Amino acid sequence: MGNTTTRAVQSIRCYTCGGPHMMRDCPTKNYACFKCGKVGHMAKDCNVRNTPARGNQKVDRPTAAGRVFALTSAEAETSFELVKGKGKADGNDISILFDSCASHSFISYECVTRLNLVVSSLCVDLVVSTPASGSVLTSEVCLKCPVEVEGRCYKVNLFCLPLSDLDVILGMDWLSANRILIDCSEKRLIFPTVEHEKFISSGQVDRLLKGGALGFMILSFISVENKKLLNSIDVVREFPEFFLDDVPGLPPKRELEFSIDLIPGAGPVSISPYRMAPAELSELKKQVEELLEKQMIRPSVSPWGAPVLLVKKKDDGVRLCVDYRQLNKLTIKNKYPLPRIDDLMDQLTGASVFSKIDLRSGYHQIRVKEEDIPKTAFRTRRFIEGFSKIVMPLTQLTRKDHPFIWTEECERSFQELKEKLTSSPVLILPDPNKSFEVYCDASHQGLGCVLMQDRQVVAYASRQDMNLNVVIASDFISCGMTTITSDFLEMVKQKQVQDTRLNKVRELLGSEKAEGFEQDMDGILRYKGRICIPQDEELKKLILEEGHKSKLSVHPGMTKMYQDLKKMFWWNGMKREIAEYVASCIVCQKAKVEHQKPGGLLQMMEVPEWKWDSITMDFVVGLPRSAKNCDSIWVIVDRLTKCAHFLPMNIKWSLEKLTQLYIKEIVRLHGVPSSIISDRDPRFTSRFWQSLHQALGTKLRLSSAYHPQTDGQSERTIQSLEDLLRACILDHLGNWEEMLPLVEFTYNNSFHASIGMAPFEALYGRKCRTPLCWFKEGESVMVGPEIILQTTEKVKQIQERMRAAQSRQKSYADKRRKPLEFSEGEHVFLKVTPTTGVGRAIKAKKLNPKFIGPYQILKRIGPVAYQIALPPFLSNLHDVFHVSQLRKYIHDPSHVLESEAVQVKENLTFEKQPVSVADKKVKQLRGKSINLVKVIWDEITNEATWELEERMKDQYPYLF
Repeated sequence: MGNTTTRAVQSIRCYTCGGPHMMRDCPTKNYACFKCGKVGHMAKDCNVRNTPARGNQKVDRPTAAGRVFALTSAEAETSFELVKGKGKADGNDISILFDSCASHSFISYECVTRLNLVVSSLCVDLVVSTPASGSVLTSEVCLKCPVEVEGRCYKVNLFCLPLSDLDVILGMDWLSANRILIDCSEKRLIFPTVEHEKFISSGQVDRLLKGGALGFMILSFISVENKKLLNSIDVVREFPEFFLDDVPGLPPKRELEFSIDLIPGAGPVSISPYRMAPAELSELKKQVEELLEKQMIRPSVSPWGAPVLLVKKKDDGVRLCVDYRQLNKLTIKNKYPLPRIDDLMDQLTGASVFSKIDLRSGYHQIRVKEEDIPKTAFRTRRFIEGFSKIVMPLTQLTRKDHPFIWTEECERSFQELKEKLTSSPVLILPDPNKSFEVYCDASHQGLGCVLMQDRQVVAYASRQDMNLNVVIASDFISCGMTTITSDFLEMVKQKQVQDTRLNKVRELLGSEKAEGFEQDMDGILRYKGRICIPQDEELKKLILEEGHKSKLSVHPGMTKMYQDLKKMFWWNGMKREIAEYVASCIVCQKAKVEHQKPGGLLQMMEVPEWKWDSITMDFVVGLPRSAKNCDSIWVIVDRLTKCAHFLPMNIKWSLEKLTQLYIKEIVRLHGVPSSIISDRDPRFTSRFWQSLHQALGTKLRLSSAYHPQTDGQSERTIQSLEDLLRACILDHLGNWEEMLPLVEFTYNNSFHASIGMAPFEALYGRKCRTPLCWFKEGESVMVGPEIILQTTEKVKQIQERMRAAQSRQKSYADKRRKPLEFSEGEHVFLKVTPTTGVGRAIKAKKLNPKFIGPYQILKRIGPVAYQIALPPFLSNLHDVFHVSQLRKYIHDPSHVLESEAVQVKENLTFEKQPVSVADKKVKQLRGKSINLVKVIWDEITNEATWELEERMKDQYPYLF
């Protein structure tokens, strides 16, 4: 027992001095006071406990945590992880402890006093904990104190602590910031080998390089000198006939040959060759000659013909490819099972070395069956100008049912064709290494230009065929330098001489003030290679119109137009003027759609005060006719409880019958509402309906024109109703009118997130009894005041939830919208949807203007609606529109505003007036004869639709 006690005592080790006792009994233990910072007593025994601590910190100040391993030199000697050294602080020698366990860097009060350092107060107190000496409080710091370690100077923030035999402790903040390591075994510091190293992002590199900074890139690679050559392999030397550098010719005849099986009835397909650049034609000619020399291909008169194209390989070579896609569509596809991947993986189990076989020119090592060779024919072009006109008499002889009579015209065509094939052409082949010259002359009717090289013609672009200009640009854009000669440059040159600012720039050429400017050989001033346009409004207008309204640049946007014009021209304020010009273009304002967020932030409606006090209503039309002759549903929803009634009806019912249904199903059960929100349906805008509700004391709140979002409650309810109806019809296969009461029950008994309960519970104060919801037997007795209190509290709860839901929905909706406001007197365009046809043949017209107008704003109606002055032919429209249906008109003096009488419907769609009737026919449908007429809507495009003759006679009698 005694020996056991002795061994236990010997195993005890003090963390402070290393002796055989506990740290709390250590005679050398020194406590540091939290109040005065001195060692030898605790804060409870401190004589200055009622005086402020060092740094005048208050007791209730916030604190931060810190950590240090040792506060004295004796404590530092007991650890192998600490390194002591010498250094300098503010030019004076100091002793330094490098502590990786310290969270901060510290300095002793004695050293601060000795070196006369500036001390700053901390905004929070730092509580520094140590394993040996407890915790110490400090509130002072020496900011950016210069500390020199091994010849390297650092700026360090040193926190003041009562240290013994130590001047400075450099902790992890200094070690990590300077990437310095501690070698514990050697008791030394390891400094980074590369000093002043700084990492920057790729974006900073890009900006520095654009600014002219010099950069160096180091590329390293491993060169394998013992690369094994193909000829050094034993198997290759043994069978040299199988490892040739190139396929010498046709493969030998074998039992297996490639066949092309066509589907029954397939005929020959011949596709015209693709257009190629001169460099591609040269490469194509070279590869075709090589294949002819190897007898891989042969001249053919096959009725089949596929085009060829050149595809770049990874080694920058070019591969000749034949486009057999049309031939592949006529072939019988091979149908055989592919091996399963898991079976292949099972077969490879245990294998570690894998090999592959790559055939050189593999497609040329399999013979094609002799009878299928004509199907593989491909076509290449040999240019002969006017070939189709020359061979026209010969082409006619090949037509079906045309007698073969050789006339003088055929002989002349034959002789001319022989001459063209054997003589040198008028058009020369371009040389990519030489410069080109473009001679052009432009007018409003067309453009003519000639591409020349060494005073010989390369290509023409006539005035009549504007597309040829694009062809020349695409064919020779990469051939070499181009010189442009035109009358336009002469006009620019004359205008530059008259411009005072450009003349001053011309005088400063060669100096730093005119950096980037230069004068070419023709005397035209350029800026970074671009033509300087003088401040001449006529000249700039000519350039802007050509870049925006010409047939070769059809109304581009601001960015596209600026990027196109800045490649050739420059003038001061160019980008701003282009933006203003595009914004004021009347064609762009009318024709282009908006690619921005719709205007008008979401406006929330007030929460109703009581149940069925404010309701919404709308119609669901177009349903199949039921047994009771109903084809529509009248949807009426309470805005507070979300409770809804779905009333079956016929779309042709009179307003008197609808009124009776409204009083029977709504007023009878819920009383007269104070307000009704609806769209601008003709039934709701009729005088009868308005007079009825005026007598009942109900306010009608109609939406603005073509803005169904006003009655979003009804629209959302109709979506749920249609989903439930479709599900019932699919599940139960019944009549929709028979299922409608069950659909209404399901909707009213479903949970609504906006009110946090089902509409039934919100209306009646309790959950609905269903087969899935059983209550305990017995009656729940509540007195009158309790019922009133509970009902009132539930209504308040619903109102709070609705306000929260509205706020949440508004935040989501406004992310996809933008605020947009107009002033009274401004002019705006009205957004419309052009359509063609009537009845079932109606369809949207994509190429008609998207906006009509402009019209003047008369008055602002609410935050996001405006009243505009509509012309007489739009008197059928409501004159108040949501801001999302309007676009601001940007005025320009050159605009000629023509008021075209367009009849717009209430849903902001308008039909183009028909031109004439082209044809008639009678269609038999279920024993009935239906008379149809073919109506021409556009004489230029000959766009036509088949319409009912009776309906067209009613709407457009002038056609008959």
